[in-house]
Formats: sequence, structure tokens, C-alpha cells
Amino acid sequence: MLETMKKKISEDIKKIKETGEITAEKIKSVVEKAVFEAVQNTKDGATQINTIAKEAVTVTVEELKNNGIEKKELIEAAVNGTIDGISKKSKKTIDEIDMELLKIKYKLQEQKESFVAELKDAFDGAKEAASNFSEETKDEIEDSVTHVKLKSIEILGLLEETLKHSVKAIIDEGKDIEAKVAHLTKEATENALKTGQLSTQKIKEVTQAVVVAAAEAAQEAEKSVKETTKGAVEGAKEGILNSIEEAKTKLSKSKDDAEDFVEENVKYAIENFEAIEDAFIEALSNAINKVEDSAKRVIKDTIVDLKKHTSQLKKTTSDATETAINYLKEKGSQAAYSTKEKVLDIAENTYSEIELLSEKMIKVTKGAFSGMINGAQKAMEKEDEK
Repeated sequence: MLETMKKKISEDIKKIKETGEITAEKIKSVVEKAVFEAVQNTKDGATQINTIAKEAVTVTVEELKNNGIEKKELIEAAVNGTIDGISKKSKKTIDEIDMELLKIKYKLQEQKESFVAELKDAFDGAKEAASNFSEETKDEIEDSVTHVKLKSIEILGLLEETLKHSVKAIIDEGKDIEAKVAHLTKEATENALKTGQLSTQKIKEVTQAVVVAAAEAAQEAEKSVKETTKGAVEGAKEGILNSIEEAKTKLSKSKDDAEDFVEENVKYAIENFEAIEDAFIEALSNAINKVEDSAKRVIKDTIVDLKKHTSQLKKTTSDATETAINYLKEKGSQAAYSTKEKVLDIAENTYSEIELLSEKMIKVTKGAFSGMINGAQKAMEKEDEK
């Protein structure tokens, strides 16, 4: 397979030279095509890909040298052709998956809207059933419906307004405002996060909605803004912590109950666990732009504190991540390494390349800027000659 690729590159470059000028575009096309065909036949994964890339660049540059045309742009074309040839198949697959995801996104939205409509009908039907019973039973049914509905306020699109109304009532009472708001927002956050998988995106959306709604309620009431905001931030954090603990408990119990989670779900959970504190801080940062000064100060202080110390949020997410990784290891999953440890390996390699890439970026920028200056100077010299 490698010999076939190398032979094809050599022969095609010779043909180009015989029939006309050798350009970067032609070299890239030759290499890309030969490499793509080689990749199509490989079965040995990354190791073989490494060899294909090395051999493709080597044979192309040698052929250019043999023909006395090892120009920089042609060598760069050889590298570009190699990379594009290797990534062509994967790019096509990614494009296809992207299109499928787009279709799924719109189907999901349609299904959510349908679900909300069905949920509303179910609540209405359950409430209507109360009219068939005595006043006492009727009150119990209606109270139960309201209680269940409260767990679905985020799905029903009632989270912010319900929360604001409740916070205003607590402020009007004027007692234990911070603690009561914290409890209220903790429950609201937990209920909202129970719908679907726990994700950083969901955490950002819910945290911002909860904190902003509570702060706005206090701002509209024109009192207790600081206490309300502190309570809302603390409550949102507690709600997230409880949701993480619940997810962790499910994983731990599943090992004893011989219940299997889909591997992708566990990997997805690990990715999200590791990013939850950053998501929480991002949500608070976004909330700052939507509240007034006294609320801003409370949120900023919380962010500073989270960044300064190892928070309970960081500790809980770390424990949950370890539980998930151990779950994969005990199930004999090959993904156990490729989740946390491999991500760290990739991060280290990336950091080691950042300086090199930065230098190259600056060099290219300076080169472009220098070219502009030289071009301008030449234009001015031509003007002077006239």
C-alpha cells in the first residue's frame, strides 16, 4: 500500500513535468489523491497514518529535489496535500454527522414543543378530575397537581416569572430573606436540572436564569438586593451540587445493581463534570451584565472566591469524575483512559506547541505587514520617478 502510494506520487510528478509547469496546486492535488487512496486501504489506525504521512512527504520532497525544483511553495503543497488526503475521509464523515445533528436539532425542538403541549394537557386533565370529588379531596388533587407542576416549571417556560413572584413575596415578609431565597433557588435549580442529562450548557442557562430572576425581583421591590442575590447564588450552587451528587449516586448504585449505562453517556458525564465550575462561573459572569450595581458586587465577590479557593463545587465534580472513570474501568471500557488522562495528555502537548505556533503566527503577521510596507514604498518610489 505504501509502495503503491509512493510510486503513484513519483510517476504523477514526472508526468506533470513532462506535460508542463509544475505548480503548487498540481503537487497538492497529486499528493492528496495518492494519500487518500492509501488511507482508504489502511486498517492499522494512527500508527499507519503516521507512516503514510512521513512517506508521502519524504517521497514528494525527494522527487522535487531530483528535478531541481525543491521550492518552498512546492514543499508546502506536499505537506498540505498529505494532510488533506489523510483528513478527507474524516471530514466527509464529520460533514455528514453535522447535517444529521442539524436535522436532529430541529426534530428535538419540535418534540419539545409537542411534549410541553402534552404536559399542559395532562395537568389540565388531572386538575379537572378534582371536580368529581368532595371539597377536601378536590383540594388535595389540585395541590398535588401544583406540586408536580412546580417540578416542571422550567420545561413549561415558567421558571423566571414563578421565581420572581416567589422572591418578591419573601422580600415583602422581610424575614430570613437570604436563607429563604437560597432554599427557593436551590429547589428551582434542582428541578430544572432534572430534565434531561446534566450538562454544562444546561447549568449555564439555569444558573443565569435563576440568579437574574431573583436579583430583578429585589431590584423591582427596591430593597434587599444584596441579601437576595447572595441567597440566589448560594441556592443555585447548592442545587448544582445536589444534582452532581445525584448523578454520582446513580453511577455508584448501578455497579451494585448490575445496571449498565451506555458508555457514551458516561463519557459525556465526565466531560461535563470536569467543566461544571467553569460553566457556573461563566453563567455568573453573564448574569453580571443583567443586574444592577449592588447585585453585581455580590456576584463578582463570589467569582473571586471561587477562583481563589478550591471550592466545594470543584471537590464534588472531581469526586463525580473519579466515580465515572472507575465505572468505565470496572466495565472494562477502553474509554476509561481516553477520557480524563488522555485529555490531560493532549492538553500538555497543546501547551507545548502554543509558543511555537504563536511565534509562527507573529512571523506571518510581520511578514504580511512588511510586505504591505515594501509595496507602499515601491509605489511611492514609482510616483517619485514620474
